[in-house]
Amino acid sequence: MVIEKACFTVHKGMEEDFEETFSKAVEFISVTPGFINHQLTKSIETKSKYVILVEWDSLEAHTEGFMKSERFNEFVSMMDPFLDTVEMEHLEPISGN
Repeated sequence: MVIEKACFTVHKGMEEDFEETFSKAVEFISVTPGFINHQLTKSIETKSKYVILVEWDSLEAHTEGFMKSERFNEFVSMMDPFLDTVEMEHLEPISGN
């Protein structure tokens, strides 16, 4: 399993619209073969900062299956109007429940 971690900073004042749009746009991710689960989190201290954690069965499911698909382009086009910054990395779990 691979965990994609994406950190988003949303334009101030657009947080509620971002959350509503994300709940629709995430469908483009969740129908991708190899998708396992996702969790969207929001900073308590800075309400314009979000982190999404997406579990994939492999790195290729994300980088090849999703990022090179039309679904990715649709997801990005829905998210772009809200985003100030984006940082993404892939993680591998080493312990947990």
